[in-house]
Amino acid sequence: LIEKLNKVITKRFLKFLDEEAKNRADAYHEFYAEFGIFLKEGAAIDFSHKDQLAKLLRFESSLTEKGKTTSLADYVSRMGSEQKEIYYLIGPNRAAIESGPYLEGFKARNLEVLFCYEPVDEYVMNSLREFDGKKIAAADHADVKLSDLPKPEGALSDDEVKALTKWLKDMLGERVAEVKASDRLVDSPALALNADKFMSPHMRRMMKAMNREGADSPLRVHLEINPRHGIIKKLSTSHTADPDKAKLVAEQLLDNALISAGLLEDASAMVARLNQLLERV
Repeated sequence: LIEKLNKVITKRFLKFLDEEAKNRADAYHEFYAEFGIFLKEGAAIDFSHKDQLAKLLRFESSLTEKGKTTSLADYVSRMGSEQKEIYYLIGPNRAAIESGPYLEGFKARNLEVLFCYEPVDEYVMNSLREFDGKKIAAADHADVKLSDLPKPEGALSDDEVKALTKWLKDMLGERVAEVKASDRLVDSPALALNADKFMSPHMRRMMKAMNREGADSPLRVHLEINPRHGIIKKLSTSHTADPDKAKLVAEQLLDNALISAGLLEDASAMVARLNQLLERV
């Protein structure tokens, strides 16, 4: 009897919340700000009501104003016909996400990205996996593929890119799994993408904080470079003309990308390298 009551009451309450979200959006926004964490917990672990709970989730996004939220259903309604995935980014706040390099490629293609600020959000997204037939994907993962943009003027040639990426891979060695020209970057010189399918940067930081097994495994990332950025073009010239300085710049470029990804664990080597670079100014 208790089990039956539980099912009936839960079903009715979720229906009530859905109606409130549609008919009294402002009141629901206030309710969600206070109790949304419990709806997220339910969406992640209550498989019987996962679909209903997913409809009740709210997130800020790259298309909403600060403080305004959107639902997964509204996100899907705005998707273009060729978009197959719902994208999200995890960060401490909106400013951190918008100032990072991972949003650039999506904004250039007018692709909406959900902003996730709470530690539980990654677990929720990984548990949901999809919504309304659309796969949910982290926008900062190496597996995400974006459509081609027109090649910008002033960019390195294909041969120059090939030579530079090969040099970078050889020079950086085991620190990077792959180096290639980026289809995501617009204004930033480089970014680091997680090469581990099973442990995101956010999850790695959490496991490290809890001293969990696997958190100290060697870090390897995909490094993507922006062929039209001034730093990359200078590096393309200097890696043959001044290889010693180019090596310092390349290592600093990778560490800068790791900082943006929240993956730089020891900054002591970076500080020493910066001092060497400043001596060359």
